[in-house]
Amino acid sequence: MGVSGCGKSDSSPTGQVIARVNGEEITLSELNAELLANKLGKKAEDPAVKQTIVERLIARKLLVKAAQDEGLDKSSEYILSRQRSEENDLAGLAQRHMMSKVKPPTRQEAENFIKQNPGIFNNRKLMILEQIRFLQPSNANDVKFIEQAKSLDEVADLLKQAAIRFERVPTVFDTTSVSRTLADRIDNLPPGEVFIISNGQMVLANVIREKQPAAIPEEARIQYASQLLQQQRFAKSIESQVAGLKKSAKITYQPGYEPKKK
Repeated sequence: MGVSGCGKSDSSPTGQVIARVNGEEITLSELNAELLANKLGKKAEDPAVKQTIVERLIARKLLVKAAQDEGLDKSSEYILSRQRSEENDLAGLAQRHMMSKVKPPTRQEAENFIKQNPGIFNNRKLMILEQIRFLQPSNANDVKFIEQAKSLDEVADLLKQAAIRFERVPTVFDTTSVSRTLADRIDNLPPGEVFIISNGQMVLANVIREKQPAAIPEEARIQYASQLLQQQRFAKSIESQVAGLKKSAKITYQPGYEPKKK
């Protein structure tokens, strides 16, 4: 099996091999897979972002080797964690398969949904945010220290002290891009208060600078209503199919762990 860049373990990596950690190769394919998993979009082309991901891969391989040297890969904690990860992956695959069978709503159904839920579509706002964003560390607890910040300047100072690269930019936030509950919480924040959102890939520290009411164009309303309806149908489909699976399965509980009777 020939892969360009293979050779002596002490030679400089070339071709598809972008780094070696104690002789273990990190390939361009691994880097691309990690970039894709982090859903970075156009930022994935940024050399600084790629370097951050490469260092994260190196750190992960070093930690894996340290865990193996300590025999932690044989521990019950790791075995349970691996089992949980595999089950989550398969369960997620099953859910996506179930969702693929759900028919999309028709235009008429979307129009009816808009009429029945005017509050969702009549309270849209565009917010001008000042935002600091940076890659989510592998351990989310590593950035909890910024929660103490009272301003974006304080967030920036804390990140600089922790040697974490970040970008500070203005951006526009559309309240229809998140759930109504979250949009209302953000809208009701005191002026100048920092709020932090993590999407699993990026950490976003924000301050609202301006708010503007914004009507939703008709075609955008139809598209948004269709998305909301489809999400509802996905949830109902999965709930219904899981209920059917439970009904046909043999499930027994230790006393005290059974669901409460309604």
